[in-house]
Amino acid sequence: QEFVLSTSAHQPSAPPPIGAMDDPDDTDLGLAGLSPEFQAMIGGIEGHTAHFVKLIERRTQLSKEAAKKKDDEVYLESYGELDIHEDMLKDRPRVEAYQKAIEFHGPAWKSKGDVSVVDVGAGTGLLSVFCARAGASKVHAVEASRLAYFCKQITEVNAPAGSIEVHEVRAEELDLGADQKVDVIVSEWMGYFLLFENMLPSVLSVRDRYLKPGGLMLPSRCRLHLAPLQDGAWRDAKLDFWRSVSGIDMSALVPLATATACEKPQHRLVPVDGLIGPAMEILNLDLHTAKESDLRRFQADLRFDIPPGGRLDGFASWFDCDFGEAPDKLSTAPTAEPTHWRQTAFYFRQPIEGGGGITIEGTVSVEIHEAFSRGYRVTFDLQAPGRKSRLESFELR
Repeated sequence: QEFVLSTSAHQPSAPPPIGAMDDPDDTDLGLAGLSPEFQAMIGGIEGHTAHFVKLIERRTQLSKEAAKKKDDEVYLESYGELDIHEDMLKDRPRVEAYQKAIEFHGPAWKSKGDVSVVDVGAGTGLLSVFCARAGASKVHAVEASRLAYFCKQITEVNAPAGSIEVHEVRAEELDLGADQKVDVIVSEWMGYFLLFENMLPSVLSVRDRYLKPGGLMLPSRCRLHLAPLQDGAWRDAKLDFWRSVSGIDMSALVPLATATACEKPQHRLVPVDGLIGPAMEILNLDLHTAKESDLRRFQADLRFDIPPGGRLDGFASWFDCDFGEAPDKLSTAPTAEPTHWRQTAFYFRQPIEGGGGITIEGTVSVEIHEAFSRGYRVTFDLQAPGRKSRLESFELR
């Protein structure tokens, strides 16, 4: 089953044109050759989404502060629903990575004694209980959603009496006292493409105020990877499917299918044999020293080869995390056991054919979304010898 990360809304200003590296002209690759009837149908779709457009326009009139506050409210409300926690708790690699890491550090906590922990975004209290059982003498479970009510009940019956205190506040508003410092901060803040939902700044705000010098961050380091992808099965299923449906020629729908399916990232398991080049690390975060400014915008160089007869359909991305000196890591790579994050795939409207083999160079830029404070915009700028440059932009929102 395929899961769509989000719909993609237009920027306030016109998006950059998409180059046609393999095309002789500048035709819009997703909408070329539409008939007048098809154009009329698109008009109907636009009418159907008019209400949504009005909402977006209304949002642009809000101040940035008010818009961010609204984004935060929607975000916290979503984590008050039980289904999202069910997905996370059933994610065995995720749960085991944290449990093993906490148990690895537990003996040192017991030996030291009087170790305190802050669990940022405690949710159901799972990580808080793990920490208390492993030897932490005091755990501050911070949960801003309505699930804090249940977190209190769960921690009371599953941890040593008095070892966990639940704080029903946003992380930025946590108040432990001016002189209070903690030994460990644990949090499961990662989203799709590592950064989506933009929760990490909340964790960093707690770190900067309350972590002791030399204290431990769990996870301690996170890396974001990107690899060139050839995925004919996806293209066949989502685009070429429309060429013939039960013996009926529906190829008129291919331009629309292309425009809609390739305008947004896809949250799915990508085929391992579809990775046509080595993974490139585009972000490496040391959680002990990372700053919020590191997350607002970053750029990485790309260079890879498309083998003879190969084709670049887009890119696959995933992340992995270290937990201090613990030997076990958390990986969301295509080669690892699947997690609820899966991978994030960026599919181009038109693939880049490798021909006899070519080298592609360029950049990937990632920046906070201009209209949604918990989203990101990802832009690929690619060049190859003898080809037009290709500019592809995607919204995670």
